[in-house]
Order: sequence, then structure tokens, then C-alpha cells
Amino acid sequence: MKTLVSAVFGTAFASGLFLAATPAEAGPFDRLKKAARDVEEAAEDVSEAAEAVEDVRRTKGRSLLGAAGAVTGGRGAAVNQAMRQRGNYPKTAKGKPHAGRAGAPPAKFTQLTKCGSHTISNVMIGQLGKYTWQNGLNEESGTGLLNREQVSATGGCIMPSLGTYDTLYFEVPTAQLAKYQRNYEMQCINASTGKMNEDNLNPAAHNIKGKDIMLHHGNSAGYTPTAGGSISDRSGAWDADLKKRGMTMFGFNMPALHTDSGTDFYCQYYNDATGESIAAFMYRRSAGNR
Repeated sequence: MKTLVSAVFGTAFASGLFLAATPAEAGPFDRLKKAARDVEEAAEDVSEAAEAVEDVRRTKGRSLLGAAGAVTGGRGAAVNQAMRQRGNYPKTAKGKPHAGRAGAPPAKFTQLTKCGSHTISNVMIGQLGKYTWQNGLNEESGTGLLNREQVSATGGCIMPSLGTYDTLYFEVPTAQLAKYQRNYEMQCINASTGKMNEDNLNPAAHNIKGKDIMLHHGNSAGYTPTAGGSISDRSGAWDADLKKRGMTMFGFNMPALHTDSGTDFYCQYYNDATGESIAAFMYRRSAGNR
């Protein structure tokens, strides 16, 4: 069970954040199309299913076997699809190294981005990983956003450059999003050719959950605020905190491609209805092996 979950969890990290410009600014972005990201959602579901099983294991008076059966029964199709998609990529004898982060975006790209009038705050870059905490004599573990770097956007929405396995997180006042109706898509172009990302392995949006930010009490990373309980308890606690502050969170994962030695993309999270973007950034895709 743990071996299968580990393999599929790796797929979630290998899966991969959104702009169509206005006619006067169209450039290469007018050719971009939405791409289905079913495998990303499937891999994320598998990761959450794995942690859900761990939650059940910690809960007294419940049957692990029965809970695991309920999880796997509901997630079976997602697991199968993720594994099939993983098999579609070409194999290499030796993995390529991580190529680091992209450089700053050139003006020829940023001038195509029209930033919305959003107030962006609590911007950070990190990587999803395992952390631990003590439960009496037992050491428990969970997944969350680690190695957090507090950064800031420039020019309204231009974020610091990113690399494979980086996660970008930020918050926007919920009231400012009302007119946008969350009608966003991720758009990415190859920084060398200026053409759309043909393989559609773009950064993934909305893969970050509240439990990734609100870690467990006594977490080994030392981050605050914290919450106790299950995955859903911690996610609910972060959602409540956001609501209290009147904020909405955004999270984007940078995917890997094990055959890539390093390709830079300029991406933006774009609202087709308004012609504005909530975030834009350079991202270097690579195999991600360290």
C-alpha cells in the first residue's frame, strides 16, 4: 500500500499555475488554449487519499480496513488514470538534474501582461514535503508547504521567478474578486521561441489546500499558526482564518518533466472576461532531480 502511494505521490509532483491578452496585446497568447489537467487532479486526489488513511489510523475506535476500502473505492479511477498518464512519458536510463530557477522575465513578455487591481499579500515560495510532530511517544507525519520564503510581487502581479517543484502561494481580498467570477486559466509560452507550451505541462492551480499552510501543532518546521486534528480539521481551520481576514488564497505548483534539461516559460494566470491577470512569472522546467 505504502509503495503504491509513494509511486503515485511522485506523479502528483511531476504533474503540474494562468492570461489571453486583449486584441491589441495579443502576441503569442492569442493562440493559447485551455488544456485538460485530469492527471494533476487524479494525482492530488491520491495524495490526499494517502493522508486520509493516516488520519484514520490515528483515530481511535475506527476500522482502518473499512476506511481504507472507502477511500480506495472512491479513488480507484483516479489512481489508474494517474498511472496510465505516467506511462505515456518517454523513459530515460538516468534522470536529468534539477536546473534551478528561471531568470527575471524580460520586458517583451511582461508588457503583454495586464495586472488586475488586486491587493496581493502574504506571498511565499516553498516546496511541498513531509514534516513531523509528536503525539505522546509517537512521531506523526503530514505533508505541507516547507522551506517558505516570504517574497513580494512587482508591477502589480509579477512574481519572483520559479523552478521545478516550487510552490507559489499568495492571498487576495475576497471582495476584490467578486467581479472576476474566478474565471481564470493558466497560459504559458516558451521563453526562447515565444510559442505556446505545446505539451501543456503547465503549472497547476488550486492544488494547495489549507492543511498545507496550517500545519499541525508542534510541527518540526516551526511554522505558525497551527491547528490540531485531521487533514480536514486543519484545512477547515485555515479556511476559517482566511474568512476572518476576508482573504482568498491562491496556490500554484511547478511541475517537472524528467526528459527536460531546463526550459524557461513565461506564464500568467489570466481572466478572459476582464483581460487581466492575477499573477505572472517565469518558470524553469526540468527533471527536478537533486
